[in-house]
Amino acid sequence: MFRKLLYLFSLCLYGFAASGVARADTIGPACASCLGSSYTLTYDTTANPGVFDVFLTVDTTGFTNSGSDLLNAVSLKLVSTSSDIASVSLLAGPSTFGTTGSGSLNSGGCSGTGGGYFCSGSTGNGVPVAGAGDVYNFEWALATASPSDLLSGADAASIKALYVTPSGSSNGITSENITLTQDALSPSPVPEPSSLLLLGTGMMAAAFLLRRRRLPLPAR
Repeated sequence: MFRKLLYLFSLCLYGFAASGVARADTIGPACASCLGSSYTLTYDTTANPGVFDVFLTVDTTGFTNSGSDLLNAVSLKLVSTSSDIASVSLLAGPSTFGTTGSGSLNSGGCSGTGGGYFCSGSTGNGVPVAGAGDVYNFEWALATASPSDLLSGADAASIKALYVTPSGSSNGITSENITLTQDALSPSPVPEPSSLLLLGTGMMAAAFLLRRRRLPLPAR
């Protein structure tokens, strides 16, 4: 009986821990407009409600267009409308990426238009792609009008990336939906209702078994 109790309790704890850890969502390299690149998008919460650290990894090692192309700009839509963004700033990225503004991108770079998007562009034509080490990491600080504005549902967020030739002419745009997930190393500060239900059910079952174990045997 004691072994059963330990088993049920361990199973309960495992389910609770697993439900509180999100996994990163990666699209590519085979999506319709990925051009052989892969994109991984995650976020972390911060001490300030409504302020999020957003992380994007662009792995261009499998890029299938011209090997001389350059990654010129990236754009994300993580909220529904531009009014949901209080502020956004690029904290880290490739050395040539120094500007971030509202709006999406087009063949000319960051366009300044497109509801809910923000865009970071290169000050030059961009960074190389298709090479063995051509993997680029970006981090933004995104302040939203409300924490609930963040588009964290399945395929609710969007990503765009512009690739250009060495002369700066557009040579491919990635435009895809993607799921924004919480970083696996940053557990949710508030357990989800399903997690609490699972933990409570396991504890009730454990208590029931323990009670049965302690009941005296009937007299013969």
